[in-house]
Amino acid sequence: MKVFVSVDMEGISGLVRWADVTPGSIDFQLNRSLMTADANAAIEGAFNAGATEVVVEENHGVEDLCVLRMDEIDPRCRVVRGAGRPGASTMAGLDDTCDLVMLVGHHARAGSFPGIMAHTISYTEFSLVSLAGTPVGEADFFIRRAGELSVPVGLITGDQIVAEQVANLCPDVEQVILKQALGRQAGDCIPPLRARAMIQEGASRAVQRAMGHELGPYPTSGPYEFEVALRKPANEAMAENLASLNEFELLNDEQVRLVADRIELGFRRVAYLGYARRAGATKY
Repeated sequence: MKVFVSVDMEGISGLVRWADVTPGSIDFQLNRSLMTADANAAIEGAFNAGATEVVVEENHGVEDLCVLRMDEIDPRCRVVRGAGRPGASTMAGLDDTCDLVMLVGHHARAGSFPGIMAHTISYTEFSLVSLAGTPVGEADFFIRRAGELSVPVGLITGDQIVAEQVANLCPDVEQVILKQALGRQAGDCIPPLRARAMIQEGASRAVQRAMGHELGPYPTSGPYEFEVALRKPANEAMAENLASLNEFELLNDEQVRLVADRIELGFRRVAYLGYARRAGATKY
């Protein structure tokens, strides 16, 4: 039983503010340890239930996607981290040899309220990302990529909003709600020590249910058509960049349409729009 664990930071136990997940803030170094501890709880639960291999991949997009404390992570796992990974950048370790996906510390999609630090890929650049007219978040990308590979998603940890969003696509997912979102930067939090025990138990149940063939993959297939609402109008450089790429269509100053045949490529193309304002930036 090979388990893939995607770890983000906004949904980690006890964290509620952008300052909590931003380098240079007063608690960021401590919060790296809290993130690692939540990941360790999922790893422990997976191995306790019979997993034979756990691959952890970092999804928090700061510090070149290197936030986990490598001196504190469970030594039984492998960790995929760093910028410039192939595929969707944050799903490089997810392939058809995996048997189960766990989403630890994830957050609600852009446009959610309440929803602690809710966003999709880039809070500063995108106000909404939609797939076939329906708003999507990062968890939605992972669920669909896992579905393309016939891998079930068995665990989500974070606030109640992201848990509900994941459960709408994967009704049998184990939901470990670590905090009740009261706003975008406010929550009623379970202390991390108790939260880790909950994560461990949820991860164990997810592995047990996957081994018992109680979980199924989300049915999905491309092509995927996205629309991205920009927080500020496209500048001249962005308009020129997009005009040179057939995969993108600038619908108006604040709306971009793009198409991809695979969800990981869709993720990469949406993420590209976060830096497409730079002159000559036409690679993604």
